[in-house]
Amino acid sequence: MGIWPDNKRIAILLAFDLDAELLWLCRDKENINHPVNLSRGAYGPKQGVPRILDMLDTHEVKGTFYIPGWVIERYEHVAREIHARGHEIAFHGYMHEEKYGVSYEEADAVMEKSEMIISSITGKKPIGFRAPGGVIHPFTVEMLYKRGYLYTSSWRDRDWPFFHELQGERIPLVGFPQDSIFDDTAYFFVTTSPPIREGLKSARDMIEVWKDEFDGLAAEGDKAMSFVIHPQASGRVSRINAISEFIGYMKSRGAWFARSDEAARYFIAHNG
Repeated sequence: MGIWPDNKRIAILLAFDLDAELLWLCRDKENINHPVNLSRGAYGPKQGVPRILDMLDTHEVKGTFYIPGWVIERYEHVAREIHARGHEIAFHGYMHEEKYGVSYEEADAVMEKSEMIISSITGKKPIGFRAPGGVIHPFTVEMLYKRGYLYTSSWRDRDWPFFHELQGERIPLVGFPQDSIFDDTAYFFVTTSPPIREGLKSARDMIEVWKDEFDGLAAEGDKAMSFVIHPQASGRVSRINAISEFIGYMKSRGAWFARSDEAARYFIAHNG
């Protein structure tokens, strides 16, 4: 018996990190004085998200948007449209905080602030967590459990969903692994300002890697692919078209598409 509905061999979690200008401010605080880089971030909510929403509507699939609270405040109308189209909004920090060594109280306060902002859009607290910049603290699992979260999408040590543990005991907090291989910035992100990152792949290059991973994981079965798609990178028309074709490819091969919160609830109910 498989772990997904109708014995589907793989769950596809289309997930989008709407970091907007914070992607640049977190890389280099001097970008506050670099309007060109900030405008590259703004491309996400202004151009990328509308294209993504229309593409998802075409395929009749829903996704999860990890949005920092600051971005929601800055682009409230975009967040409201994402919610209105039936997509999940999950926690991704307030200012995309990537600082190690913070206290439990400091991190908890950021979560409280961001949850209130998300709740003002969706009417309920988020139950999903993706660590900004992949920064995990020693107390992160405990904090998420106490705050009622049902899933994470940050750990990178396997290809299948799992239950986190707290003090040696399994808890109803599902982990959906993700990795740079499923992150579009590994293929598309280029900048000549510090820290410099050069090289640019075509959309076809990225989709070729993703297809190979999908085929292999689906053959193994009981797997999940959680993507890290940035609207400011993948919102370009050529890339959206390629991702759209890839979604059609996965649908034709029997993949189960779900919002991350739906997949977490299903996994807990049937495998807990």
